[in-house]
Amino acid sequence: MSFMRFLTAFFLLAAGSAIASASPEAPANAPGAETRVLETVFDLKRPGDADLLLLRNGEKLTGTISNQNFRLITAYTQLDLATRHIAGIDLERGFSSQEVVVTVNGNRFSGFLHEPAFGLRLENGQQIEVRREKVAKAIFRIRADESGTHPRSHLIRLRNGDVLSGSLAAAPVLEGANHEKPSFQFGDVETLALAPGELPRATARLRNGDSWQGILRSEEISLELDLGLRVQIYQGRISLIDGRPEALADLRTGRDAFHRVPEISSGSPQTASSGRSSQDRARDRDGLVWISPGTFLMGSPPDEADRGLDEGPQVKIAIAHGYWIGKCEVTQAQYRDVMGINPSHFTGDASRPVEKVSWQEALEYCARITALEQAAGTLPEGFAFRLPTEAEWEYACRAGTASRFSYGDDLGYSQLGSHAWFTGNSSSTTNPVGTRRPNPWGLHDMHGNVWEWCLDHWASAGPNEGSLESRNEQGSLRTARGGSWLYDGRFCRSANRDDYFKSSRCSDLGFRVVLAPLRP
Repeated sequence: MSFMRFLTAFFLLAAGSAIASASPEAPANAPGAETRVLETVFDLKRPGDADLLLLRNGEKLTGTISNQNFRLITAYTQLDLATRHIAGIDLERGFSSQEVVVTVNGNRFSGFLHEPAFGLRLENGQQIEVRREKVAKAIFRIRADESGTHPRSHLIRLRNGDVLSGSLAAAPVLEGANHEKPSFQFGDVETLALAPGELPRATARLRNGDSWQGILRSEEISLELDLGLRVQIYQGRISLIDGRPEALADLRTGRDAFHRVPEISSGSPQTASSGRSSQDRARDRDGLVWISPGTFLMGSPPDEADRGLDEGPQVKIAIAHGYWIGKCEVTQAQYRDVMGINPSHFTGDASRPVEKVSWQEALEYCARITALEQAAGTLPEGFAFRLPTEAEWEYACRAGTASRFSYGDDLGYSQLGSHAWFTGNSSSTTNPVGTRRPNPWGLHDMHGNVWEWCLDHWASAGPNEGSLESRNEQGSLRTARGGSWLYDGRFCRSANRDDYFKSSRCSDLGFRVVLAPLRP
């Protein structure tokens, strides 16, 4: 029983065993989905007996919010949401950014509230009004009738982090590379991932395991929300249309970060396991990919485009030990479930990578999951969780390649958007992990999304080759790799390096774990 399975045993809903019909003409509840109530919102437990207003000055007010509904102006529609359908409202960043509404069935909408004030009937019967500018968060009590709203046939993820569930009013129109119609019906599609563009490139994963690539021709997608409202969403705003029963079931828990994330690809089809032997794939653990020993050239050659001086000289590195590395960056849900808090700036979707985590806090996370697996008796003998060394990170990122990126040199950065979240496509925010194309060894987000802490201390003359102890002790600076949503494409190259103080907490800085020998 691996670490990821150990954690998800506590938190995931059991997905239905039957396959849900994806026909938009016959929407259906996710089979086997249990009646669930969203117990936490914005990392706060919802009360059972009163509503809660958290004010910007730190004051807490309890009672009954008397507004009958809230109007939210989003980038794609206007929503009039009945208060009984709302689990929480986050206005904390409202002065400089959009506000967020999370519904009782796990949908997330961002925009601007129309209401000037919150009405609140205090527990002593007094009725007051609180200006919206004074409110940081509104947390609504768990109501007796919440369990009746079930996710229906599809979940739609938008590029701004919003999540919507409901029934498609019509099947999206797909077209192959040569303008031919696909040979399957849309009801056969499990997930449809869309890459940015005027005509979004679409990757469909079918329920029989096959994949298909082409173009989405439908300019708008019409969705009948589970809450009874209909919305029209422009194709360019959508990153994923998901019809998997387990994704819909996980939405009800508010912890949809642990589901299997579909792979977005462009060009010729490529499986996540290409370039790895069947023996390596057989050693994979849930959420972790086995990396066999090997040698590679670390750093970049002098003539590499956009090269930094700290990327050389190139040196041949031998990775003498095998190790497991996280398939994705550590998510907010995973970090919260181990550490009890979510320090991230970009909240609202727990499948985004955790950020604003210091180097020491990342090490503490590794220590705690090591202890969890030891207690469960699932930790391989002689192994422990820790941060990757720079060499381990770059070896896994390159995945046997010697080009600027793991998918090629891409001098014009025309393909990077299919492989990484960076300033060109991120919409100035983190994005759910695993929603870009994996590298040849099946690892997601090695390019972009958030910078990733490494174990090593910073050496400006190039990657160091000291012992684990020397990496852990020398200097106050630590290395980070991979680029992020905030940086342009050149920073996402396999050899690019950056440094941060051990205490740094940045909204584009996270980490992934390795499970490696204690004494390699």
